[in-house]
Amino acid sequence: MNDTYLELITVRLRAEEVNRRAQLLGPRLSERRDRPEARLRDPVTVRFAVAGDACELTRLAELDSASRPADPLLIGERSGQPVAALSLANGAIIANPFVATADVVALLRLRARQLRGEPGRRGRRRRLTMVPWRALRHSDL
Repeated sequence: MNDTYLELITVRLRAEEVNRRAQLLGPRLSERRDRPEARLRDPVTVRFAVAGDACELTRLAELDSASRPADPLLIGERSGQPVAALSLANGAIIANPFVATADVVALLRLRARQLRGEPGRRGRRRRLTMVPWRALRHSDL
């Protein structure tokens, strides 16, 4: 047999398998889409942890398979639900592994740097020097 013919049969079989899976999973995926889950566009809040956050912090630590970080803590919330926490004492982080939290963790690290008074990554901006308009004439080039 021809190799091209075998490839064509393989592609058709794969397409049929994908179509069968889509028919099986389609209703399940539409149900998941309708759930009120936190989306990446939802507002993020960064705040200090208070005594009432102990249960949520313990839950986050258990989800992350880590111990609870040392106080004081910053908490990152998405849609009012804590999804990550950062220790200001040692920089340890816990986060919910089942939710997208990379952006929240980045905000927590940024806020921790601000609170410590550290300069940003870029440092100080360089000042632009003004060039007289006459210096930009083509005849001078």
